[in-house]
Amino acid sequence: MRGRSARVILVNWENAPLTLRAAHSIAPQMGRGDHLVIVDNGSGDDSLSILRDGLKELRDAAAPARASLVNAGANEGFGAGVMAGARGLDEDAVVLLNNDATVREGFLDALVAPLGGAVGATTALILLTGTWRPALASDREFLVARDGSRWARAGEGEEKGRVLINSTGNEVDAAGNGYDRSWLHPADSPLPAPEVFGLCGGACAISARAWERVGGVRTDLFMYYEDTDLSYKLREAGYEVRFVSGAVVDHEHAASSGTSSPMFLRVNARNRIIVAAQHAPWGVVARAIARSIARAMRSGGRGPVACGVLQGLLALPRALRHRTAARLRR
Repeated sequence: MRGRSARVILVNWENAPLTLRAAHSIAPQMGRGDHLVIVDNGSGDDSLSILRDGLKELRDAAAPARASLVNAGANEGFGAGVMAGARGLDEDAVVLLNNDATVREGFLDALVAPLGGAVGATTALILLTGTWRPALASDREFLVARDGSRWARAGEGEEKGRVLINSTGNEVDAAGNGYDRSWLHPADSPLPAPEVFGLCGGACAISARAWERVGGVRTDLFMYYEDTDLSYKLREAGYEVRFVSGAVVDHEHAASSGTSSPMFLRVNARNRIIVAAQHAPWGVVARAIARSIARAMRSGGRGPVACGVLQGLLALPRALRHRTAARLRR
């Protein structure tokens, strides 16, 4: 019997069937005192009507937990959607789950159990769906590991590939780049220690006390780096983040927005600068700015990366003011 209640939040944007699949994967694990909240982030398609039609079945699946649908009315980004879903929080923990993920048995109990005391947040073992093999020169689509190795999805009729890890938590490198720990490591390899810098926003839990103390997730980044920013804030408030290997999720990587899309490249470049400037050691801030400018120059000062870098640099004064104000409050 789980001792802590949970508010599970899923944010939808124009992919209601995927979101309902994610919701139905976790609904049977919920109990009395829990609350499942789907936030539609101003979808321009028929998502809202599909979600409304599916709400009764979802409530039956989640009972005796509550299940609600929130119409955000406009797409103001992932963080704004999460905060709309967390409004009126009276549960013991906030659980964030990507709408393109499905949870495995025992996920919710395992994820919430370590919360309390110094542990302000937990992060799940996130696996990529399907199986993967080393990429061939002829492969047009593949994922690149931090060591440069390339992995392509194993197709039908191919020799069985390997299950790969998406994340065991969030880390930040010396240039301010947030990245998934254990990215593309084989799932049958030894798992890392529970201690980790930060959480992955795709599947994580935050205690209500920690959530309220740090003000939840920020709403001005639109998408990407919200989890890195939240991890910094938790650490600055004295909390630890724990990786929970028993809380397992299967994730359709980049099913909601491709990592090579112009929007991803622009927003990722911008938010890396903003989050580093607001939280990271000064050496990391300097490297983040210098390397971002170098990337923009390599693109000839044009394109989404250059645009994102420019937006990040223009946001620097505000980020630095927030940094100073936060340190004065501590």
